[in-house]
Amino acid sequence: MSTDTTGVRISNHAAESRYVATLDGHPVGTAAYERSDGSITFTHTVVDPHVEGHGVGSTLIRYALDDAREQHLAVVPQCEFVAAFIEDHPDYQALTA
Repeated sequence: MSTDTTGVRISNHAAESRYVATLDGHPVGTAAYERSDGSITFTHTVVDPHVEGHGVGSTLIRYALDDAREQHLAVVPQCEFVAAFIEDHPDYQALTA
């Protein structure tokens, strides 16, 4: 689990194939994925409208991508939010499949 300056905590719920962002113990965002041999496909990201614009989505995706990097997984950014994040952060572009 990870915390950053937004106070958001991120965890990987592997059994549910999703990363979950919580704030004050309440879920505020998810990043769904599908795993296959050597890759992870991010299919959908959702952030609670009450916390949009406060860095929750970016914190969530940064954690998920760092986790993918640590596991040596190629990233398939099917989700538009993940694709845009990678485009805006060149240090993650090498992860894409």
